[in-house]
Amino acid sequence: FKVSFNTFEPGRKWYGLEKLNLNGEHNDHSIARSKICWDILRQFEVPAPRSNHVRVYINQNYYGLYINVEHIDEEFVESRFGNKDGNLFKCLWPCDLNYLGSNPEAYKLTVGDRRVYDLRTNTEEDDYSDLAHFIDVLNNTPDNEFICEMEKVFNLHDYLKIIAVDIFTGNWDGYIYNKNNLYLYHNTETDKFEYIPYDLDNTLGIDWFDRDWGTRDMYDWEQHGDEVRPLYTRIMDIPELRDQYSYYMNILTNSIVNETTLLPYLSEMRDKIAPFVINDPYAPLDYGFSYEDFLTSYNSSLGGHVAYGLMPYVHVRDSSTMGQLEGNNIRPVIKYIDPTYL
Repeated sequence: FKVSFNTFEPGRKWYGLEKLNLNGEHNDHSIARSKICWDILRQFEVPAPRSNHVRVYINQNYYGLYINVEHIDEEFVESRFGNKDGNLFKCLWPCDLNYLGSNPEAYKLTVGDRRVYDLRTNTEEDDYSDLAHFIDVLNNTPDNEFICEMEKVFNLHDYLKIIAVDIFTGNWDGYIYNKNNLYLYHNTETDKFEYIPYDLDNTLGIDWFDRDWGTRDMYDWEQHGDEVRPLYTRIMDIPELRDQYSYYMNILTNSIVNETTLLPYLSEMRDKIAPFVINDPYAPLDYGFSYEDFLTSYNSSLGGHVAYGLMPYVHVRDSSTMGQLEGNNIRPVIKYIDPTYL
């Protein structure tokens, strides 16, 4: 359900929010995967939506346990970046970020009844020139100038963190593997685009491709035989950025998502939400998931599209990442300088 507070009264908000996204997580019998990913991103200091579990009632009828995920809109970007006058693009399949030419109109391509790069703010102007310039720099800058030029138009180092989280959590439905599910915001304070992750339920062992996401090469994550994903492939082709990505993955696995830190958190979440799953009338209707399947889901696979239980996935991905990680030294990265004088 999407709950809007301003449809009938423009400008109305509830605790600063214009909308709520209540997701039933029908694809995920643990009712936890997307929230786990949002929590990891936020702990890793990536601007990502807040989320929490909620019980949903409509006219006193219990509709079950949902995840409330913060809506990505003007309020979201203002709260994270301090401004909301920039262009916010919702990017869905097949948003590969490949160069389509210098004409901004080329990036208004459509699939069905929607744009692939769908401008959600400043819609009256409908100006895609900033997106066209960003994609031009991404695709056409020579390797020896790539870092310098990309840092002028894109928050590159926060995206390296996002790559690490995507790959650790097995997010195949995002940009890198499925050219899908992201927002790009043109931050007018820095004049750079920000990458905002979106829709993280197909993670942590959910699989529709017959791939082993727990052991997949952390340096070769993209889908082959399809359009190139330049925002990922170009980074992996440049040793300095590849090493910085490795650095962030090492921090992530040592301090946030390893078995010691993550497994107790998963157990706590299961025990916290379990009482509200028992009487959920809708959870069994998609894939026949039962309350027993919910309890089992944290420790075991159920087969089908659920290739891993949550805890076994964390164990396998943690072990696999440690075996693959390249431990090269990196140059210092200086970011977010605060010019306050003490």
